[in-house]
Amino acid sequence: MGRIIDLEIPPQNRHLALVRRAVATAARQHRLLPDRRVDDLSLAVSEAVANGIDAQAALGRDDPVQVRIDLQPEAIAVTVVDHGGGFVPDAVDPVPAAEDPRRLRHERGLGLALMRNLTDRVHWHRTGEGTAVSLEIRAPG
Repeated sequence: MGRIIDLEIPPQNRHLALVRRAVATAARQHRLLPDRRVDDLSLAVSEAVANGIDAQAALGRDDPVQVRIDLQPEAIAVTVVDHGGGFVPDAVDPVPAAEDPRRLRHERGLGLALMRNLTDRVHWHRTGEGTAVSLEIRAPG
């Protein structure tokens, strides 16, 4: 285990920029990832937090969303925990491919695909009251 940074944010979208900035700053100071991969991780984490906020809003929950940044020697891992009731990622309808005209009907719903494509590892598991999403990007090489 590396250096740990724990954040709790109110479940409001206006705090997403703060989360992105905290992840990017911690990752850049850790000096493990190139800037492009830091940006990938920041965006993926932002999507995970936004999904948690939306899930909690749907249930009327105002518990804070937890974000844990784990700066490991070979990777940076971020875990986002919400209180939004949980879900099964494989049960979510896939978003059509970018070339598919049906994609134009999808203003939202790209978060899971972004998390999968921007990180080296993503894992979802249910908690007692919601979902924990673990995202990881490994050092190059």
